[in-house]
Amino acid sequence: MADSEDSTTPPAVSWRAILRGTGALPPAKKTGGAPSDPALQLWRNWQVNHTQVVALTRQWQRIEKQLIHSVGIPEVTIRLSGAEEPKIAQSIDEIEELVANEPTIEREALIAAFDERQKRWDEAAAALGFDAVDTELRAALGKERDFVSSVPKTKAASLPGVAAKLAILIQLGEPSPTDAEFPWPELRSALADIARLASPEAAVSPM
Repeated sequence: MADSEDSTTPPAVSWRAILRGTGALPPAKKTGGAPSDPALQLWRNWQVNHTQVVALTRQWQRIEKQLIHSVGIPEVTIRLSGAEEPKIAQSIDEIEELVANEPTIEREALIAAFDERQKRWDEAAAALGFDAVDTELRAALGKERDFVSSVPKTKAASLPGVAAKLAILIQLGEPSPTDAEFPWPELRSALADIARLASPEAAVSPM
């Protein structure tokens, strides 16, 4: 049976979008120019930004892999007296800390070697657009933190809104959609229960 215009139950595709963490919800009904449920609007905004985070993370990882393969990670190996294994320093501060009590180690030579490797990394990173992607990713992650901090402050006006808030937390926190460790199966079950109780058409498993 089709929903009436006054119904607050979203169509099944809306529930699938929430439960799966993919897709887009249909536009929310508005009252006086404002979305009918702030939690659903939060979910929509979260989903757009989260999609960007995922895409930028993959792009960042691809470029980083290229950089490691082509120029290597900027680092130096330091053999300390009395240590069985050599130490790896990936910054000048780490070099300074490691050689602070090692008067026989040539500190300046280590710093010069590190600077040269860092320069090669920076030049290759600039050519591949790594810094631009890194900046975009950091900005998107900042927005993601803002959305998450808004979840407890945003009052849902419907069961779909409650489900949307829960879906944000599950999607952000669970290691994988099928993770069996507590509390993810329990939370996914609760999310599916909300959908089932709100709409018979929404009995879609989030697993």
